[in-house]
Amino acid sequence: MHQYKKATGPLIPLLRFAAAGTFAILFSLFPACKDSSNSVSALDQIVFPATGISYEKQVQPLFNVGCATTSCHDSQDAKLNLTSYGLWKLDPGVIVDGDSTNSRFVWCIEAKAGSPPMPPARPLVENQIQGLKQWIHEGAKDTK
Repeated sequence: MHQYKKATGPLIPLLRFAAAGTFAILFSLFPACKDSSNSVSALDQIVFPATGISYEKQVQPLFNVGCATTSCHDSQDAKLNLTSYGLWKLDPGVIVDGDSTNSRFVWCIEAKAGSPPMPPARPLVENQIQGLKQWIHEGAKDTK
């Protein structure tokens, strides 16, 4: 088992400040999102395989019905645009290829550390969260 030491020293206040800033940014990314009752039923129909996640078949359809909806992440005016592959790359750290732990997107879909739950209509089901994380672990590629 790994043993963890409590971090101390002058770097800790800086890290706490950086973490607080990150969450402030997260809250500012999603203020305009509104619940969309018709996207909830379509969202339920998206099921991810355990591996070999297809951006075209699973990820973008999930974004289309759960995220890239009116007044959310659907335009250039949105702070995070999820209407097509790679627009999220304009904001480094939203999705870190190969590293879901440090992807702010994952923090929101898991509603971690006070981040707003996304999508707001209802949280994603476990299969969808794990599928998105697996897609990121697989390199967040534009797969067909």
